[in-house]
Amino acid sequence: MVLSHEWDVSRRLARSPRNRRPWWVSHPVPETPSITLEAESAAARVVVLVSGEIDALTAPHLEAFVAGRSLAGCAVLELDLAGVTSIASAGLSALLGLRRWCQQRGIDLRLRGAQPSVWRVFEATGLHRVFPDGDGPAGPGPTQELALF
Repeated sequence: MVLSHEWDVSRRLARSPRNRRPWWVSHPVPETPSITLEAESAAARVVVLVSGEIDALTAPHLEAFVAGRSLAGCAVLELDLAGVTSIASAGLSALLGLRRWCQQRGIDLRLRGAQPSVWRVFEATGLHRVFPDGDGPAGPGPTQELALF
């Protein structure tokens, strides 16, 4: 049994430059996010190709990428999620924020091509009704409230 003060001492030693405990090493956060973003424009439609993971580290990059696009005259913004391997709660929050951002500008946000493992996250949270995949049923309108819990 490890006492709390023993744990604290070992934690402090792990931070010292003479750490001889290779199993107690903090893992650095990668400097480059594990997401790739590309945009294609055609008439009144902009398609953003997303690949990688959408999590707490990469969600701000997705939001900044979309917000930094020139969407003048754009009626539809499609996020192609075919290359997305996983999505975390921060990614779902970012997509909801982008949906709100698009609604304020009169742009229809659509998702397409989500992998089954990613789409299950949308189904588990009820967001599959807000973001229909491809030609699925329409989600709630701007005046309807979404109950997540």
